[in-house]
Amino acid sequence: MNKKKISLTVLILTYNEEIHIQRCIKSVYKFAEQIIIIDSYSNDQTLKLCKKYNKKIKIFKNKFVNQAKQINWALKNINFKSNWVLRLDADEYLSEGLRKNIHKINKIHENYRGIILKRKVVFLNKIINYGGTSPHKTLRIWKNGFAKCQNVWMDEQIIVKGKIFDFDEVIYDHNLNNLSWWINKHKKYSIREAKNYYEQKNKKNIAFKKKDLSKFNQRMKYKYYYKLPLFIRPFLLFLFSYILKLGFLSGIRGFIFYFSQVLLYRLMVDFNIFKKIK
Repeated sequence: MNKKKISLTVLILTYNEEIHIQRCIKSVYKFAEQIIIIDSYSNDQTLKLCKKYNKKIKIFKNKFVNQAKQINWALKNINFKSNWVLRLDADEYLSEGLRKNIHKINKIHENYRGIILKRKVVFLNKIINYGGTSPHKTLRIWKNGFAKCQNVWMDEQIIVKGKIFDFDEVIYDHNLNNLSWWINKHKKYSIREAKNYYEQKNKKNIAFKKKDLSKFNQRMKYKYYYKLPLFIRPFLLFLFSYILKLGFLSGIRGFIFYFSQVLLYRLMVDFNIFKKIK
């Protein structure tokens, strides 16, 4: 048996991702047993580009509500035949190290059901290696049949039944769209995050495994961040990410990234919370 051969399906959500999708597919195509595309009725060239790789790719369409519902729809309605499932966003791709070492999941003990990876953001063509947002841990690989996605509007994470392995390899998030696209996307995200806040704030306990580092930021958000004063907390989070978590070591790009991704975005979220969006 080829020790480097793995039984793994890659799950990718798409909507108008023509500038990203081939990069994403190429990063997994050599080792993936199958690639599943869940498309939200794209009206650009996304699906045409996907069909170029039709030997491994299967395309499904489902109306988009949020990422969590798309993932859970896929897990419920698609017969995944592989041992493992890897979830990627279309604007993400695997690092060279992860591509070379992905076969090592064959050696992980059978009691492990989930695998955590590092996610790093590439911003203005520079990898953000410091700060509270990049890098961060995320559970992206799971044993087939042992996982579901949290039913939340934003910041969805995979929940697995069983032990979790921390795999010290990286996926990159490198979005190629322009600033106006980013602003429009985060306006939508801020509304979803506000909805999430109202749905989750009165829950006394959100189910987390203490050793599941992929959900650390979620724990901190509801345990501490949302208890801070409205409109003050985005500035505090910016200082925490940029100063205390050493975001400034990423230079001017690090400043622009944390100013926009943390401060401006979180101010938009607080504005929507203030409006009492439910």
